[in-house]
Amino acid sequence: MRIDESYILTCRDLERIKSYITDNYPLKNIKFFMPEDFLIENAKEVIREAYITESEQKIIVMISKSFNIFAQNSLLKILEEPPRNISFILCAPSRMIFLPTIRSRLAIKTLKSDTQTQKSGFDLKKMGMHEIYSLITQKKFIEKEEIKLLLQGIVEEACEQDIKLSADELGLFEKMLHLAELNSKGSNLLLCALLTIYNRKNR
Repeated sequence: MRIDESYILTCRDLERIKSYITDNYPLKNIKFFMPEDFLIENAKEVIREAYITESEQKIIVMISKSFNIFAQNSLLKILEEPPRNISFILCAPSRMIFLPTIRSRLAIKTLKSDTQTQKSGFDLKKMGMHEIYSLITQKKFIEKEEIKLLLQGIVEEACEQDIKLSADELGLFEKMLHLAELNSKGSNLLLCALLTIYNRKNR
């Protein structure tokens, strides 16, 4: 299967992204770049690879949990004007990892993770400060993977309970997920998430 245009693909499970790509595109046409952190030297390798002439489509796939700002800036021109028969797929846990200038140039797709989210179990519309304090106390030492699942679960619960979050509020949750990946204190992120919901429902 060909791809008509380059795009961003997000998923919490980066291994699932790789499996999805190998299942959907001919392996002989794919060139993977999978550093732990995508740096300027990785971007230079990608650009060199892109200028190697191919008679049929070559898909350059970049998968990483983080993309350095300078690396992203160095990719801007080639993403906007790719060489003939070259397409790119940029893969990360969240679209917020990418600069606005990258996001504006590429379509964004999301691949659902097999991992189940974790719910708070609250009636968010009736949640008060007592319930917030109670959950924060229970989750004082929450681990990175659990807080990521819980943050996603809270957004799902808000949707299910007809609490409409604004684009800015959803963006804040994306940023919190990114901070969780960077090992920010989970209980602080959880407090921010719950207060965001609390403030939204009380407007």
